[in-house]
Amino acid sequence: MKTAKVFSVEYSTFVHATEDYNKVLKAMENLMPPRLRERKNVSVEETYGHYDNPIRIVKITFRNPEYALQALAWLWGRMLDLDKAYLIENLDLHLDDKMRLYLRLDKQDAYLGLLRLSSGDDIIKVKFSFKGSKDEIRELLQQL
Repeated sequence: MKTAKVFSVEYSTFVHATEDYNKVLKAMENLMPPRLRERKNVSVEETYGHYDNPIRIVKITFRNPEYALQALAWLWGRMLDLDKAYLIENLDLHLDDKMRLYLRLDKQDAYLGLLRLSSGDDIIKVKFSFKGSKDEIRELLQQL
């Protein structure tokens, strides 16, 4: 069977006015392999929330298949077995029709160096883009 290929990864989150930007950046870095932390290029978009409160949208993207695979393997290796099983079982809920896998990870836990899936609002979104089918992506995740 063919295996899916991951070709990019994007980390993104919101930094609210009440949050420390450097701590949020640290939380994002804690979700990537040390080698990628040194190579990151951070983009920040300034915007405003519902009550005109300032919000920054922070993104870090790697469009390099080697880096994307390192990021995926590193994250997967640190994920709780329960979260891995949930993702594999519910892949449809985290994969769009363009074969992009979306992970929502708890921002507070990430700052502490922990990696937990979250359905809340205070999250860091990690998006992996793949070439391949859903079954091939599932197979790749099971092999990691």
